[in-house]
Amino acid sequence: MSLIATRLQTFRSEVSEFDKNMLRASRYGGLDLFVSQTDSGRSFITPDLIDKARRSIGIGVEIPVLDYDGDVQVHNVRTCVIADAENTSKLYTVVFATYQIGFTIVPTLYHNNEIGYQRDFNRKMYKRLYALANKLDQGCIAALEANKTQVYKDILYYTKTGNVINVPWEMRNEILGDLLPIMYANDYYGQKHIVGNAGIESMIRKLAQHGFYNAVNKQLEYAGQIFHFTNNVVNEEGVFASAFCVEDGNVGYVTRSGREYLRGARSNFHEFDIVNMPVLNIPMDSHYYTEVGNQSGIAGDASADMICHVKEFYGFELDIAFLVSYNSHPALVANPIMKLDIKASTSDVPFATPVTVVS
Repeated sequence: MSLIATRLQTFRSEVSEFDKNMLRASRYGGLDLFVSQTDSGRSFITPDLIDKARRSIGIGVEIPVLDYDGDVQVHNVRTCVIADAENTSKLYTVVFATYQIGFTIVPTLYHNNEIGYQRDFNRKMYKRLYALANKLDQGCIAALEANKTQVYKDILYYTKTGNVINVPWEMRNEILGDLLPIMYANDYYGQKHIVGNAGIESMIRKLAQHGFYNAVNKQLEYAGQIFHFTNNVVNEEGVFASAFCVEDGNVGYVTRSGREYLRGARSNFHEFDIVNMPVLNIPMDSHYYTEVGNQSGIAGDASADMICHVKEFYGFELDIAFLVSYNSHPALVANPIMKLDIKASTSDVPFATPVTVVS
């Protein structure tokens, strides 16, 4: 006699968030800036541009622009003959980059598994969305880097290297307030967005400790500015914090869709759509189809009997162009993007306050 046949197997708890740290979202401040600015009332991304870009597959899309004219003359004598003053126009070609993600699911695999269809679907989907968001955020930061201004009419008491404002550690609490006059000197007077990394956030939190009811009120240093944080703004050697200051309404994005996606095609169990993706808040081309085949090798013993079973395919594609307002002569005309680096402290105790003893 024995109870071996009815012995309990390993106890398993109900589904929980025990594995929640295996998939975590980051912060995508660059992407957030471009997405929010595309929808801004000051955006140069018009509904017409969005529509034509989306339908431009196989054709391309161009934007008519007028070049900078540096030869404008103001005379000091009256004249009877007025000279010609023609503008120079061009067509700016929008360049797209392609991104693709996808995964498969075998529905009957969950028939005898403690991981259900929806949980597996969610994990597969969000794992790819977070990876894509990070790639797109990197693309946004690269666009800001490539278009940072080369012209500074007044950098106050700072220095610059390359086209980057250098901020000494001792002046870190002043730079956020000084961004406005530096941008004003370049004739950019609108709302400012700051795309920064963890060092910038650390500064803001320190300044916030000196609020309205403190002996020294530091709120004006950052008041009125909109902050977007990302881990994709990387500090150079010897730098504590880095950021881009961007004038409102000067960046955005457009997307392009495939032909079958545009018409919402349905054929031979294939479905094509355009869907607005979570996390990204960007429309993507969606392709879904099924096939029947031998799935016995997909999950070892758990799928050994699955000789003729259905597999579902989920694919998502994106052609996207990150745009910064046009500048035909960046060496002469200031761009609405400024980059700054805050140098790291040379002290082992950077926030220590020196004490001076005098007789």
